[in-house]
Amino acid sequence: MKFNIKELSDTLSITGLVNVHFFEFENDFHTEQDRHPFYELVYVSRGELDIVSEDYSGKLKNGELIVHRSDEYHSFFCSKDTTPIVIIVGFTCTGKSIDFLSRAPTVLREAEVKKLAEIVKEGRSLFEPPYDVPVFDMKKKEQVPVGTEQMLRILLEYFLIGLLRRFSHSETEQAETNGGGYNLSVIEVIDYIDENFCQKILIDELAFIFCTNRSTLCKEFKRQTGFTIVGYINSKKVALAKDKLLTTDKSVSDIADELGFESIYYFTRFFKKLTGVTPSVFRKSSK
Repeated sequence: MKFNIKELSDTLSITGLVNVHFFEFENDFHTEQDRHPFYELVYVSRGELDIVSEDYSGKLKNGELIVHRSDEYHSFFCSKDTTPIVIIVGFTCTGKSIDFLSRAPTVLREAEVKKLAEIVKEGRSLFEPPYDVPVFDMKKKEQVPVGTEQMLRILLEYFLIGLLRRFSHSETEQAETNGGGYNLSVIEVIDYIDENFCQKILIDELAFIFCTNRSTLCKEFKRQTGFTIVGYINSKKVALAKDKLLTTDKSVSDIADELGFESIYYFTRFFKKLTGVTPSVFRKSSK
């Protein structure tokens, strides 16, 4: 029997990735007017931004997204009374099918937010921290899970094509209820923390990634584990610090850096607060 193989066409194709950021901006933070040769997805998870761009100038509120076109001049600023949480993803793609997303804010639905959360989560698997500091060159990790780059491309294409379908005149109202609810899995949160606790983890970022709110996440985590999220992360850091102090000859400064502390001063203060002694005293007293 002879089969007829059908070639598959692309509506859009992601060709490159610049960054995947999760920011908690301070009030009064602002960017300069800028343009660059890639698309920039901006989603506000809390608070609001004031956007200024060629296609749209106005508010970008909680739950809204805008995608700045490649080479489009744009900037934003935060008001004095808000500290917004913002996801920014920079990418290149074929065609101009998503250019309409630059003309006005788009309110994301629950299923779409869940897709975006997967992109943020996978971005942590690909890029080195920091994730909450504007940088021009996010570095790739030396070791990443199998297929991470391809998965990111697929997730971003899936997300954007979903928006294209929603705004297509031929799309039915069935898309309105696509995705349903999402049940918080504390086990998944624990697994994620276990993999990333040496990097800076914001509770608001965890809430976004696992499609819940800060209050529910903290309450369920404490109820099911007996720990607060911060307490659990700290316990992981202390345990690893003790292990490194006892089983390696690494300097306290190197251990502090590996655990994600900004300086040996902050690490020493953290360690003493949780153990009662400094890292150096712990190492000497345990020999």
